[in-house]
Amino acid sequence: MLLDTLRGGGAERIAVEVAAALDRDRFSARVLATREGGLLEEVLEREGIPYTILGRRHGFAPRKFVRAQRLLGSVDLIHSHMLGSNLWGALFSRLTGVPLVVREPAFSGVRSRLRTYGYRWWVAPVARRIICPTEVVARTLYDEGVPPALVQVIPNGVRTDVALSRDAARAELDLDPDAFVVGVVAGLREQKAHEVLFRATARLRDEGREVTICLVGDGVRRAELRQTAETLGLAETIVWAGQRGDAKRLPRAFDVGVICSDWEGLPVAALETLAAGTPMVSTAVGTMPTILQDGAGITVPIRDDAALASAIRRFADDPELRARAGEQAREVVEQQYPFEAMVRGFERVYEAVLTGDR
Repeated sequence: MLLDTLRGGGAERIAVEVAAALDRDRFSARVLATREGGLLEEVLEREGIPYTILGRRHGFAPRKFVRAQRLLGSVDLIHSHMLGSNLWGALFSRLTGVPLVVREPAFSGVRSRLRTYGYRWWVAPVARRIICPTEVVARTLYDEGVPPALVQVIPNGVRTDVALSRDAARAELDLDPDAFVVGVVAGLREQKAHEVLFRATARLRDEGREVTICLVGDGVRRAELRQTAETLGLAETIVWAGQRGDAKRLPRAFDVGVICSDWEGLPVAALETLAAGTPMVSTAVGTMPTILQDGAGITVPIRDDAALASAIRRFADDPELRARAGEQAREVVEQQYPFEAMVRGFERVYEAVLTGDR
């Protein structure tokens, strides 16, 4: 498994958790993070998965390059995750002759020369498979010029039996047991658009409603978002829970989960929230409209804080609606996004590639 980091984003978590769940009678997984480690090291150590962190920075580092080439040349298959690592994977596959599988988890909606030329002319000619979590993401690769026969859709999957009880999760996050809590599990970066939720919450506050926001995650926008919260008068309303290695155990702490992102593919954190029986409000991005269409939540337009406030208000005012949506949420994940199905899908790809099926 070839990654940039082990910090704990959705794509990294999929790679690490699949590595740990592969049938060990048939597969022996290793993980190479070219940049830095992170919370997922705990998972790898607990599961006994060997891993290496190169500590690569910007620019070319000959010794680290040679080390990566040596490590990757000793395996039977390279599986890289996300565009940056996929470009590196294509290079090392060429240098070592080791077959390559890549995974593209999402699309921002904004085309770039790097993505277009990278996939069309650099990755696709050497990769044996390109895995996407949704047909929406797969179509973006077709538009980039990637042959459809090379692309395989394997939906993300999550476990449904890991969430703590509501009381235990709230105690873990130091949340008021009686508060109405809106939760977001996401890195603090531009794509996730947390400020839209802040503005929606300010609207609800101005109506006299008490709402607590719990942010699970960290990132480059932390200081900026804290300033935005101060400006909106929400300093006492937001719980900054930080990055959590146990995030998938916490969604029952929330009355409603929120995704206010500008773009997504099939977000792992959303599936984990729904698996816990917590309804969601999400922007209409990626596969979220499909997941929520039968009552597991409500979708709203991108960057529309008024619509987001309205959807949260509906759930806050109607406990029965929350209960019905939560039941539907859990059912959708159990039926359509089981973890075991994802792992078996990856194994089938590996077996096909290793037996020479192009």
